[in-house]
Amino acid sequence: MRLTGFRQRLLLALPLAVISILLPVSASSATKITPGTVCKVYLQKVTYQNKVYTCTKSGKKLLWNKGVAVAKPTPFPTPSSSPTSSPSPTSSPSPTPTPTTQTVVYPTDLTPLTLAAYQDFIKTYKSRLTDEVPNIEFIVEPNMDKVLEKQIIDNINVTAKFFANERPLSVPLRIWIAMSAQFQWIYDNMTLVLPSQLLDGGWLDMKLARAKAEPDGFMGGGAAGNTKSDVATLFFNGSTKANWGDAFWSQVPSHEFTHVVQRYELGNSMAPMLCWVREGNANYYGFLLAGRNSQAMYRNFWLQALSRISTLGEDPDFQSRSASYWADFFVQNETKKGSQCDPWINYILGSMAFQYLGGTFGNDAIQSFYLGLKDSWIGVCDYPVSQEGITCPAWKGVFKKTFGITPEAAYPKFGQYIYDEIKWAKGKQVLWDKEALKIAPIPTS
Repeated sequence: MRLTGFRQRLLLALPLAVISILLPVSASSATKITPGTVCKVYLQKVTYQNKVYTCTKSGKKLLWNKGVAVAKPTPFPTPSSSPTSSPSPTSSPSPTPTPTTQTVVYPTDLTPLTLAAYQDFIKTYKSRLTDEVPNIEFIVEPNMDKVLEKQIIDNINVTAKFFANERPLSVPLRIWIAMSAQFQWIYDNMTLVLPSQLLDGGWLDMKLARAKAEPDGFMGGGAAGNTKSDVATLFFNGSTKANWGDAFWSQVPSHEFTHVVQRYELGNSMAPMLCWVREGNANYYGFLLAGRNSQAMYRNFWLQALSRISTLGEDPDFQSRSASYWADFFVQNETKKGSQCDPWINYILGSMAFQYLGGTFGNDAIQSFYLGLKDSWIGVCDYPVSQEGITCPAWKGVFKKTFGITPEAAYPKFGQYIYDEIKWAKGKQVLWDKEALKIAPIPTS
């Protein structure tokens, strides 16, 4: 991970950013630490002879820094004694019973397909753990909330490692991070570094307007594409209401990085993907990576998402919908333009389709599907999308080749799975915010 200030001329006209990084918990060590010598674990902190040393990156090497003196703890003052009267004789009190601590066991049950998808993901995730440092530059606005900043940085680094087979860790990425109240700072940076065609449609202007209208409620991110110098970009905007106990926020870092992977696999283009494919896949991995350290936490995030179909999905009657109703959603999605992907129903139903595919065929099959999309339109359509903005149907051939089933045959299966998931979730307790955070620690690796 690479952190730089505003040395580049392209950022000189903008407000100075504080480039910050949050470090793991320090550890004590009896091993001698010499500043400038080689270390092994990037950002590891070790306490030695009253100094905390950090393993930092210098070029391509990992070296111990000069260390920071450990602050001596301030002792609590000893209460002064004061005269007291002799106590009156009393009867011996009954012994106070020792309090017992009850361990709360959170449910982990999932439907068979959802469990299979989660277990396959965990297996893949653990097999891809690496000490290699991603080539990521984080540019952080001075007023960014440090807790949210750490959550973004930790989970971006983990997600980059998970997708290292699809997008090598050596490929550069630049990420801007700010609170929504400072979205103008993100806007100024994006308009400066991005080619004008990536700003067509006014999508960034709409985000700026929303940030100004809802500075405390609007949160999220964006994978805008590559800069004028052909470096991939991301941005994240947090808010005072963002917290890891809410799946809406916790899946954002991995969701947006998944879009970076999609663009890399598809030649910096989103064109070969339908809305449910593009956003559903990002949501699918967003939830999985957010819940990677606890099946109970993942289950709760999933229940949160399902419960929001009535509000964010704008379907208050969703619990009474039939399997064929949900299957028809995917049929209708084939004629949606790429500019019509914002309705959240594309995100949640798309992620459920990928739950079905992940639980049935596994993560490797999903990645094979994406790798096959890049040039699938050649020889089938004149362009990846039509003049009307509709995705070339060549993707259907890739789907059939990958999963052994046509999309038309898969839609009813998606619909039945969605119906079953909604039925499973009905009546189950959903924990939010602080209560949800009691399930498991926020993952950092």
